Amino acid sequence: MYMSTTTATPTSPTLRELAAQAKPDRNRAVDFYRVVAMLAVAVGHWIAITASSADGQLSGGNALSEVAGLSWVTWILQVMPLFFVVGGFASAMSLDAHHRDGGRSQDWIAARLRRMLPPTVMLAAAWLVAIILGAAAGQAGLVIAGASAAAIPLWFLANYTIDTALAPFVFVRFRANPRRFGVGIVAVFVAIEIARLSGVPMIGQLNWVLGWLGFQVLGMAWRDGQLPSGRRLVAVAMTFWAAAVAAVSFGPYSVSMVHFPGIEHSPTHPPSLSLALFGLAYSFTAIAVAPRVSTFLVGSPKLWAAVVAGNGIAMSVYLWHMTAAIVVYSIAHLTVGLGDTVVGSADWWIAKAPMVLASALVLAPIVKWVSKVERDALLAPRRPWNGGVISVLAVAALTSAAFKAWTTGGPIFVVAGSATIVLLGMTVFRIDRPR
Repeated sequence: MYMSTTTATPTSPTLRELAAQAKPDRNRAVDFYRVVAMLAVAVGHWIAITASSADGQLSGGNALSEVAGLSWVTWILQVMPLFFVVGGFASAMSLDAHHRDGGRSQDWIAARLRRMLPPTVMLAAAWLVAIILGAAAGQAGLVIAGASAAAIPLWFLANYTIDTALAPFVFVRFRANPRRFGVGIVAVFVAIEIARLSGVPMIGQLNWVLGWLGFQVLGMAWRDGQLPSGRRLVAVAMTFWAAAVAAVSFGPYSVSMVHFPGIEHSPTHPPSLSLALFGLAYSFTAIAVAPRVSTFLVGSPKLWAAVVAGNGIAMSVYLWHMTAAIVVYSIAHLTVGLGDTVVGSADWWIAKAPMVLASALVLAPIVKWVSKVERDALLAPRRPWNGGVISVLAVAALTSAAFKAWTTGGPIFVVAGSATIVLLGMTVFRIDRPR
């Protein structure tokens, strides 16, 4: 729980004031990458959706499961590694400031979780209400299927929650010996991957945490200036691109960098060596061009203001984009029906374009509504955690488990996971509106 004492805060700054407050030397590319990542996830998921109204029933699937040739798209839209890198960069900055002020690790973890969870509570509450209404109408199974699809983005939050909770302790050990710590993570990750491919049961699950944690550490190294620069950094990026191509060309891995039902050696469930190589290539490339991106944003005040605005709604876009798509496809099914075109064909792409646009149009008012909660969470006064490190880590673990449960798709898990998220939001992570 949080202690109830708090201090008054000034009136919330406007968007223009927030944009103007950025220091000239701020790495604005980090903010830009965060916004782009959330948009890329939404567009990628909207493209991957397949749906038809065959026999009067709405059925859906994943385009990657049906057309292997679409896997190349994932090399553009798989941005989760970069998002974890950006998260590590931001965590390093925040932890430096927190430690300078003599802050406790549990307070920092609680503040981060409190910023992340409230927007998710809105999603969980909305789907719980929908499930109750669906059950009353005798359509509980159909609504739960929709809730399961809406929860697809939450697999990422389950991992991000754990890595964020570990960040203060990881940061201290990284700072003590950056090179040794980084090499140690890589060595353990590769050893686990070899054991997994060799058939050792369950051991690969450890890389759910370690794989994404490695990208977070890369972000910390970026923040601390531990990475090469200039042509050396470009050479590093090119080396990893070559390694990623070799891994999918000669190794056991799929070309796809996104998980889908039926895939062998999933790249993300848990993170595989191919995903690690690809993610490093993608991230080093982004880091290499970051100075130019930041310079461009400094000279483009309107675009920078848009980036600042985008960061204020990024989580809302991420959380609700699948719900918006479900609404669009459900309405289309009930009105004009959904054609059963060949996935990947010209007709399929032509039909896909208006569905993507419609999903964006439905998402816009949803985000306008729920982003108020996200903004309140970002600007709300911080309160100390009334407990120790163990208690906040336990809450983080429970939060992660609730996210993971919801994504499993079973009726019990969907209801239990979403209900737990709502309960945590109403108690532990209650929001005080900024003054």
